[in-house]
Amino acid sequence: MQCIEMLAEIEARLDFDDEMPPLDTNLLISRINEMTQRVQQALETANRGQLLQSGLQVAIIGRPNVGKSSLLNAWSKSEKAIVTQIAGTTRDIVEAGIVVQGIPVTLLDTAGIRETNDFVESIGVQRSEAAALGADMIIMVINAAEGWKPEDHRIYEWLKQNQKVSETPLAPIILVLNKIDCTPSGSIQLPHIIEDSFNRKVLTCAVKGMGIQDLESAFLELAGLENISSGGRQWAVNQRQAEQLLRTGESLDRLKSSMHQDLPIDFWTIDLREAALALGQIGGEDISEEVLSNIFGKFCIGK
Repeated sequence: MQCIEMLAEIEARLDFDDEMPPLDTNLLISRINEMTQRVQQALETANRGQLLQSGLQVAIIGRPNVGKSSLLNAWSKSEKAIVTQIAGTTRDIVEAGIVVQGIPVTLLDTAGIRETNDFVESIGVQRSEAAALGADMIIMVINAAEGWKPEDHRIYEWLKQNQKVSETPLAPIILVLNKIDCTPSGSIQLPHIIEDSFNRKVLTCAVKGMGIQDLESAFLELAGLENISSGGRQWAVNQRQAEQLLRTGESLDRLKSSMHQDLPIDFWTIDLREAALALGQIGGEDISEEVLSNIFGKFCIGK
């Protein structure tokens, strides 16, 4: 273990420095940076491990009849949601489960958000709003053929208002311009204030399956999963291991700080031993025995 070797060398110098070659601090810092990078890479899998267990929820919202249900059907390759030309067809949450890069994702098709006197539809609107506030990611769909309507702006303002008053940050929002095949130029102009207000913008034609791959790519990027392929890392650290890795990373940061401040090597051993102990907790290793073995085995001290 690299950490054990470094600790053994530093501790050996506390008592036998005159018997050892000069310490190469540049090499030591390079090895510490390499270890820090490996710790960070391992910690990245903790997030993936949590996602593998809990998955992600994605709320598809928008005013009625913009193609939310068609989008859910196209992405999930199913006919979960009823699609008609009648505005307000969806009155409750429709769920569809998909797997993206090995991560389970629940798509939530919601009732069109609008002011209504219909009692049943109003309940659906309330559930749509609740789903958006509880989702890990939000997809707001508008009709590209009709452009940005006042109803769209009201939903946008509602999202922004909840973002201001919420104690936790609002989920990332992807703006989907659907029915792009029905626009003369294939795109629409959005108000300037809107253009930069969403995390990503995607053009789709849900009924033809156009743009679904772009939507999935935007989703992966915002979820922080774009660099992990479904056939890539198959392991993930658990919560206990993640806690020890965090402890290791913090100890290595303190060690680098001590070195930059030119503190005596006695201080270096404190942080190195803390890092080694944390790593030992993950592998169930006896750090004290390993350090002694390295001191007497590698440096031939006492022979």
